[in-house]
Amino acid sequence: MHPAPTKTALRTTAKSILANISPACRATANQHLATHLLTSAFYRSATTILTYAALPCEISLDSFITTALDDGKRLCIPAIDWDSKSMHPARIRNLDTDLKIGRYGVRTPISTCPLLEPCDIDLILVPGLAFDRDLNRLGRGAGFYDRLIESLTSPPPPIVGVCFSCQIVDAVPTEPHDHPMNRIITEMGELDHT
Repeated sequence: MHPAPTKTALRTTAKSILANISPACRATANQHLATHLLTSAFYRSATTILTYAALPCEISLDSFITTALDDGKRLCIPAIDWDSKSMHPARIRNLDTDLKIGRYGVRTPISTCPLLEPCDIDLILVPGLAFDRDLNRLGRGAGFYDRLIESLTSPPPPIVGVCFSCQIVDAVPTEPHDHPMNRIITEMGELDHT
């Protein structure tokens, strides 16, 4: 029996796996994921969605965001305050003109994008480095999403982890401050959880 990996070791492994996905596989996965999200019941019932602008290594939601905007959904991308290690939903209307490249290459909303209250959000799509079938998530270690989820009113909106299927692992190490997802979606569809 192998010991469970530490968060640091699992992050290293996950980053290596992500770096080795071919551009063709990424493009196909991005399209399949968008289809799964756009046909989901939780998407259809949502009015205001907090999503993310993917880093180059992450599964991209750009086509999903563009379609959701065309569908009349209110889309938010996290505006990150690096000093306070917090993020706030900022509404975007155009993926190409409303984002800038910020610290660490993260695409963030420009300053003219209006901030929304977290209580206005009725669906959250969350990236991560690894997820497991118990709906646990391994992030990059800064805790931005955990703090945002902690600040939400009860009950929180659906919180959906989004990733490539190769990012599903046997077990993600967790700590008390780590918030599990309500569901996980990959390019293969919704993950069956234990």
